[in-house]
Order: sequence, then C-alpha cells, then structure tokens
Amino acid sequence: MMLNFNKRIREVSIKNSSLSGVINSSQINKVIQFESSLERDFIYLLEFDIYVDKYLEQPLEISYNDTLGNAKKYIPDFAISYHDGRPNEIVEIKYCSTLQERQEELILKFKAAEHFCKEHNSIFKVVTEEYIRKDKVIELENYKFLSRYRNHFNNLSANNSLLLPQNSDHLVLYKKMFELQKCTVKCLIDQCTTSFDKKAELLFLTWYLVATNFISIDFTKKININSIIWYTV
Repeated sequence: MMLNFNKRIREVSIKNSSLSGVINSSQINKVIQFESSLERDFIYLLEFDIYVDKYLEQPLEISYNDTLGNAKKYIPDFAISYHDGRPNEIVEIKYCSTLQERQEELILKFKAAEHFCKEHNSIFKVVTEEYIRKDKVIELENYKFLSRYRNHFNNLSANNSLLLPQNSDHLVLYKKMFELQKCTVKCLIDQCTTSFDKKAELLFLTWYLVATNFISIDFTKKININSIIWYTV
C-alpha cells in the first residue's frame, strides 16, 4: 500500500475522554480531523511549516500480528510530504505517559510502521508533548495567535476582501515595507498613518500578511508589535 494523501482511512469519532474536532487547513485546503489536543497542536505546527507540501490524518492501515499471533491493523496519525525533497514521514502522536503505559502493545505497531517505511522510502516518527509543547512552545503560541488572522478571510467573497490588488491599505503596507525593508510591526504601522482607528485596521492586515508569509518574521521568538519584520522577496 502506497502513502495516501487524498482520503483518510477512517473517520475520527467524538470521544468523551479527549478533545476531538476539526481544523480547516489553509495549508492544504482541507478539513483535518484530530482526536486529541496534542494532535491539534501538532496540526498548527504543520500548518505554518513552509516546507510541508501535503499531509493527511489517518492515512493508511499497516498490518501486524499481536503477541498471540492474531492479525491486527495499525492506523498511524499522519502522513507528511515535503517540498524540499526529504523523505515522506509517517507520524504517531502520543503522550509520554501513554508510551509507558502501553509499551508492549505499541512496540509491535511501531515496528510494523518502521518496516513499512523502510519498504516505501519513508521515515516513521513518534512525536510527543516534549517536542510539540516544550521544544516548539514559542512557535506553537505564535501560530495559534496568527491562525485567527490567516483564516479570517477564508469565508469572504472576493468582492468583499480587503486583499484585492487595488486595495489601498494593502498597497500602502507593501509600499512602505518595501521602502523600509526591515522594521518593527509598530514602526510599519506608525509610518503608514497617524489615525488611531486606521492603525488598528492596518495592524490586523499586517498580522494577516505575516501569517500568510507575505511579510517575514522570526517565529522562534514571541511575536508582538515590537517584533522585527522584513520584506519577503
């Protein structure tokens, strides 16, 4: 079975014991399901990773035998492909405590996944909260903040969008950003207008342009109006 990036193998069901739901992906223009808050946070990391080409939840079934020799099926959480030529990844999201509690069961699944990936020139990874919420905590907070701006215009018609090519606010920000090349968010807004109300509007649009990579920023630092931004070539 080849890696699937088109249709999930199974639907995620609502669980009382964990947070499940959906995210409308701007990265791949699909509705992505998750069945834990940890999976949801991992999706935020994927959504803002400029190297991610495609990803899908519940992407395939991998056959294996349990300790009694019974045939079983394992469905990993995500399959990911990248723009930069690195191998596809099969990813399982698990809390560290779950890895300890279900070690005997999971080791068989993971060995089957590693074997599958070896045969399909892919990499199998187990990702925990240590990576998602500790190593990537600043980026995660930034992405959650920016997601509200990036997704704001999704349901607006083209006729009502503030991002039409002829929109004056859009052009003012781009012209000033091109002129300055690098500045703080606050500096960009202050350079564009002295009106308090207009500053609020331009700040909203600036965060949108940052969230959609039209303006660059260092996501590894906590972002605010004093963050350095620069013109994206």
